[in-house]
Amino acid sequence: MFDINSRISFKNTGGLFNGGVCWWHSRLQRSSLYLAKYAPEKPQPTKAELTRIITSLRMMDRVVTIPGYKDFESFSRDYKNEIQQMLNDWQKSDGFFNFQWLRGISGHSSLPANEMIKRMDTVYKQFNSSPVPVWIMAQIKGITSHSLLISAMKKTSNGYELDVIDSNHPLKNIRIEFYEGDTSLRASGENYSFVPYVGFQNDFKKISLALKKSCGSNFLNLNFENIPSGEVELD
Repeated sequence: MFDINSRISFKNTGGLFNGGVCWWHSRLQRSSLYLAKYAPEKPQPTKAELTRIITSLRMMDRVVTIPGYKDFESFSRDYKNEIQQMLNDWQKSDGFFNFQWLRGISGHSSLPANEMIKRMDTVYKQFNSSPVPVWIMAQIKGITSHSLLISAMKKTSNGYELDVIDSNHPLKNIRIEFYEGDTSLRASGENYSFVPYVGFQNDFKKISLALKKSCGSNFLNLNFENIPSGEVELD
């Protein structure tokens, strides 16, 4: 998770009304961390192979071998247009047919300090009960929402420290610090603050089935059982 060579090479862009595809960019990033392996000694994928690879990573239904590449950063750099189109289509599918976009305007961008610490306690409990990285919706003031992947989270003497992957800065490892008394989260250098809501935990169930199907008895139990649901889930 912390190796930038395993990241999507391009930042969040495109989407409906050019508003970005951050939710799906983050979901693809997580899927690729678990389900992509590489065969740099082989020829680069044909058009048909490329379609199968990115479709399977979207569906999270199998482990895929990416020929001709040693990491996801270089693969996604060469096929940015094709991957971006898939992300656009994925957003439309979830947005129009599952009304997922409504979830992005249902949270709060700040909370009273006593409620915010409880929210962070809830996120921490979900983080410790789940595989990682954990997807969160970052609810910003108004109807805007973003998403981040929490790759690490620890409790401190007066709050929490979070390491996150941000689709707006995909090749960076970003630290967010929360202190008791804060009413929201803010990453260093960003001009927006937000409240986190865990989501898309059901993706881990798909990833688990794909890993078991591929690895069989060699599958390492990564605590995919009894994963707590998030506040943002597909029905």
